[in-house]
Amino acid sequence: MSDGGGREAGVYDVRDSARGWLTLQLAALGFVGLCGALKAGGSGGASAPRGVEVVAGVLVLLALFLACWAVYLVGRTAWPHSPVPDPPARAARRLRAGLVLTFVTVLLTALAATSSWWPTPKVPSASVEVTTSAGSLCGELARGSGALTLIVQGHTVDIPVADVLAVAPVARCADA
Repeated sequence: MSDGGGREAGVYDVRDSARGWLTLQLAALGFVGLCGALKAGGSGGASAPRGVEVVAGVLVLLALFLACWAVYLVGRTAWPHSPVPDPPARAARRLRAGLVLTFVTVLLTALAATSSWWPTPKVPSASVEVTTSAGSLCGELARGSGALTLIVQGHTVDIPVADVLAVAPVARCADA
């Protein structure tokens, strides 16, 4: 089958299709990069167990490798190296392989991203009695910066660490 200029139309149809699919592939490659960047940013807190994190990292690296290979296959189909075009069947197989790899890349990246949704166990609150030179306070420990932070009867109290004489865990505060 000829396009009137002595060239086979099938090869050029596959090339045009491959050029269109490159946009999807670059989006998939960007998705892999975005997931990696979001994961690297972290949530500052709890994360999945070490084994799950390792598997997620391997999956992202595998996805990156497959995405690059898929872009190569489709790019080679869209812009072949040699002036003699591949037979249409060969070019179509290469295009199909590149597209399958692209979808596998997205699947692997999504699977790796699930590690960021790992449930965090609920940590029971710790009640402590803090003794200072001014007296004692009993409450639950809380996150603070530069001071010992307690939640005493619903109010947040910051106690400078230099003022703390003793800290003792208690089962329950007497005034709660």
